[in-house]
Amino acid sequence: MMKWPFGNKKAELAPDAPKILRLAGEPVAVYAIGDVHGCLDLFDAMEAAIVADGDDLPGQKLIVYLGDLVDRGAHSATILERVMAPAPAGFQRVVLQGNHEFMMQKFLEQPAKNANWLMYGGVETLMSYGIAIEPGEDVLRDVPLLTHRLESAVPATHREFLANLPCALEIGKWRFAHAGYDLSRSADQQSQSQLIWGPPEHADQFVSDLTLVHGHVPVDEVTRTENRINVDLGSYKSGRLGAVRFIQNKSCYKVLAVGGAPNTSDISQDLNHESIT
Repeated sequence: MMKWPFGNKKAELAPDAPKILRLAGEPVAVYAIGDVHGCLDLFDAMEAAIVADGDDLPGQKLIVYLGDLVDRGAHSATILERVMAPAPAGFQRVVLQGNHEFMMQKFLEQPAKNANWLMYGGVETLMSYGIAIEPGEDVLRDVPLLTHRLESAVPATHREFLANLPCALEIGKWRFAHAGYDLSRSADQQSQSQLIWGPPEHADQFVSDLTLVHGHVPVDEVTRTENRINVDLGSYKSGRLGAVRFIQNKSCYKVLAVGGAPNTSDISQDLNHESIT
C-alpha cells in the first residue's frame, strides 16, 4: 500500500470484492493518464510534460494511470518496469487495473484457457519480453513449453505487480477507474467487471456530485459528459496520449496531450461545463 503524508487506506470491502483505494486527503495535484498500450515514447513524453507542469506546485503530487498500460504497442515490458520504479521527485504513482492487465494476468496463470488475449495485443506484449511469435504460429501447440518460456521471460515482480493492482481510486468527489464506476453505489458494492470493462456510459444515468475519470473507449479529444471525463485518445492508433490535471480545492481541470495533431495544447475547463471538444 502506498504511504502518503495525507493518509490513504483501502475501502472496506468484502474478501472477494475488487480492490479500491481511497485517499483520506487530497494531493496538491492529481494527473490521470489514459490508455498507454505499450507506447513508450508517449509514456516518456507524458511523464516529462507532467513533471514540467507540476514544477511550480509545491507538495506531493499523484500520477494515476487509468489502466491498459500493456498490449498492442511494442514496449509493454519496459513500461511495466518503469511504473514499478520510483516516480519522479515530488510525485507518486498509482496504476489501476485495466481489462488488458486483467487478460494478461489470466494468460500468465493459465495460457490454454485464456489464449484469446493474444488476439487483443498479447502477441506484441510477449514479444516485448523477448518471446518471439512467428506469423501463424500455434503458441498453444506445446503448452508446457509455452509455460516454461513465460516463466523464464516474465519476471516474478511483474506477475506480482499485475496480480495486486487496484481496480479503482477514490479521491474526494473523483472516482478513477479504467472503464466504469456505478456512481449510485458505494465502494463495497462495485463489481470488478464494471470497473475494468464498463461501459463508461452507465455513469451518465445518475444525478450525482461524483465524477468518473476513465479510459477504455478511444475518443478524438478528452471529453466530458455530465458525470464523467474520458481520457483515452487511442494512443496506439492515434499516436497521442491524454491526461487531465486536478488541483486541490479547485473546480477546474486542465487537459494535457502529447503526440501528434490535431491538438496538443493545454485546455482549462470549469467542471460545471457539460463537455469539451
